[in-house]
Amino acid sequence: MPSTPDLSVRTGSFTIVLALLLGSCFSGLSSGQEDAPAAASVPGPAAQAFHDAFDQWKTLIGELRDLKARYQLADETETDAIREEWSQKLASGHEMVADLREKAWAAFDEAPNSDRELSQFLITVLADEVRVDNHEVAWQLAQRLLNAGCDERGLKNLAGIAAFATNHYDEAGEYLEAAEEDGSITQQGTSFLSEVENEKPLWEKEQGIREQEAEADDLPRVKLQTTAGDIVLEMYENEAPETVGNFISLVEKGFYDGLTFHRVIPGFMAQGGCPLGTGTGSPGYSIYCECVRPNHRNHFRGVISMAKSQPRNTGGSQFFINYVPTPHLDGDHTVFGRVIEGLENVSRFGRVDPDSPSPGVEPTKIIKAEVVRKRDHEYVPHKVQ
Repeated sequence: MPSTPDLSVRTGSFTIVLALLLGSCFSGLSSGQEDAPAAASVPGPAAQAFHDAFDQWKTLIGELRDLKARYQLADETETDAIREEWSQKLASGHEMVADLREKAWAAFDEAPNSDRELSQFLITVLADEVRVDNHEVAWQLAQRLLNAGCDERGLKNLAGIAAFATNHYDEAGEYLEAAEEDGSITQQGTSFLSEVENEKPLWEKEQGIREQEAEADDLPRVKLQTTAGDIVLEMYENEAPETVGNFISLVEKGFYDGLTFHRVIPGFMAQGGCPLGTGTGSPGYSIYCECVRPNHRNHFRGVISMAKSQPRNTGGSQFFINYVPTPHLDGDHTVFGRVIEGLENVSRFGRVDPDSPSPGVEPTKIIKAEVVRKRDHEYVPHKVQ
């Protein structure tokens, strides 16, 4: 009998882990819950198409659950065949997801809020986008449901989280307060709600700075080619010139090529740049923090900031990219740029943590880092002496 009955197939992109994750999320939808009325007695063509596809999905989930049960009882002569069958069915499920979502939205548009199972499916889709920090997509989905008058429990909490993450602070406050009133707010929602009013003036100031930067169009840019897709960073040389100088110097030396994002925490950030892959490595020196400068930038979604140990002036090569605003880090870590292209790829990073390893999860790797453009001067690190 195998000692580790783990059949999960993880790609490292951490989008929907297709089979068991969504199967467990949707299991209540097919269990005949009394508070979930059935679909309309005479469904329209779009609703019928959705339910036909959804029935196929449920069948696949059942088959995968059966395979997992068989695997737990199998001897060593059977496990390879079960794994192969698992992989084939999981690939089939992967192909079904996009079609199922498309049919779900068509059915919802055909008769909004008339089918509880359908509405719950779409809420689960939204919850999954929030879970994987794909907040731009999550915000669009939440708006679509809310604009159609959907009142499913938990929707406003999810909408508020996505709104906060994407800097829509007025809407975040409105939806999270409503979630607090109806008792559906989560710990993350409560945390975000407490920061809404503080973030509003900071974001207004940030928007003004970004408008000026767009007009000048002269900030350095770095492209990270990763196993999850390409990412383009624009560097905040005006506010963090020494940090940018160090980063570009390391990029031009090829320091980051082949390194991983070794610590990727959902609902927080993705950290990389450690030559050891453990969070303990450095380029052999430290640089000075610029987070104490009066014009320091703040931690919104998509910014890149310097990782360091607790004391100041201990950063070197490690950095992190924010999945959500983290105001508690403002003035403590140096923000030195932001993602301007490929933020959706950052959401695909494999979720890994050196302190809590997940067997089978591959960390996302930087294949190559290259400077796309820079100002006409030398970029060198100012090392702590």
